[in-house]
Amino acid sequence: MVTVQQRDLNILIVEDDEDTAEVVCTLLEDAGFNTESVGQGELALNEITSNAPDLVLLDIDLPDINGIEVLRSVRSHSFLPMIILSGYGQDRDRVVALEAGADDYMSKPFSPEELVARVRALLRRVEWTPKPETQLQVRDLELDMPRRQAMIRSRRLHLTPIEYGILVMLMRSAGQVVTHDELLRSVWGEQYRGDFSVLRVNISRLRQKLEDNPRRPSYIVTAPGQGYWMPLNR
Repeated sequence: MVTVQQRDLNILIVEDDEDTAEVVCTLLEDAGFNTESVGQGELALNEITSNAPDLVLLDIDLPDINGIEVLRSVRSHSFLPMIILSGYGQDRDRVVALEAGADDYMSKPFSPEELVARVRALLRRVEWTPKPETQLQVRDLELDMPRRQAMIRSRRLHLTPIEYGILVMLMRSAGQVVTHDELLRSVWGEQYRGDFSVLRVNISRLRQKLEDNPRRPSYIVTAPGQGYWMPLNR
């Protein structure tokens, strides 16, 4: 069943293979989304600037600009939800994409059902509906839930939807260990259980933004073999 809100969501597909682009567009339109497709990185950057899509599916192999460079360019000024599509399927490529700011990564060929599920899951995280609390605070770290803003010592943290989800989970459970699978299940969904690499990359990226010394974190602390936790006192 397609909601009115979903009908209003626009997805940009950046894919130079016309057959693949057509299949993905049809798949997402059948699922209730509006789609637009372009075949070059430069066209993608122009489309993102002028029309502000709600989510981007971005192929790595583009004829003019590598998809990772497109991703980095967008991430320099925007936290637009972006899923990388790649024909490589190598762990290293996945890590590079996540470190560059991708919210998710899918290898080709992919299951149509899984693609739609991941798009919906990411959009749900972007539209995260807060619980009744309006603010979370752990020491000098504050989270304004209605505005989806994080501040530490009056400095605003610019977070991706994934980083925001991780922070919400850890702050709500401050003082307790949140297991790897609990974080993966809450932030990414059931299909990511056991996928520790995607979690490690995003925790590392979040520490770079949050910690005075990311090598000796005081807010997101590793519980070896278990998960992560946020100390109430330090």
